[in-house]
Amino acid sequence: MHSTTNSLLTPKMFENLCALPVEHDIFVQAIHTEEPIISVGLASGHVQSYRLPSGARDDDDDDTTIASENGFGTIDNIWRTRRHKGSCRTLGYSVDGKSLYSAGTDGIVKVADCMTGQVTAKIAVPLDPWVAFSEGSRVQY
Repeated sequence: MHSTTNSLLTPKMFENLCALPVEHDIFVQAIHTEEPIISVGLASGHVQSYRLPSGARDDDDDDTTIASENGFGTIDNIWRTRRHKGSCRTLGYSVDGKSLYSAGTDGIVKVADCMTGQVTAKIAVPLDPWVAFSEGSRVQY
């Protein structure tokens, strides 16, 4: 039996909560450990960070619901940069939340200040995962 009331059973978690203003496809995302910040890595190699609406209250009336629960507030772009020559494939925040790590198809892992986007370190990762061994099992570079 086919029911036409399927839309009534759709969980709210599948609803679109917001749309981020990006110019290329999002490949990966990371959510800050403590701040209302989300960072996205794009197929173009760009990395962007956004501040989500805070829990500030709308004091215009007696409603005690926080602004972000009502749909009020804005998503602010904190910073944007072309981080990788290829697509950005992974993002992650450090345990203390001060740094954002990104890795791309260019074989570079970059560490950046999460509030400014300024790169603080770079690590080159070999693009070829296979290591050639010579006779005698010595590694050739």
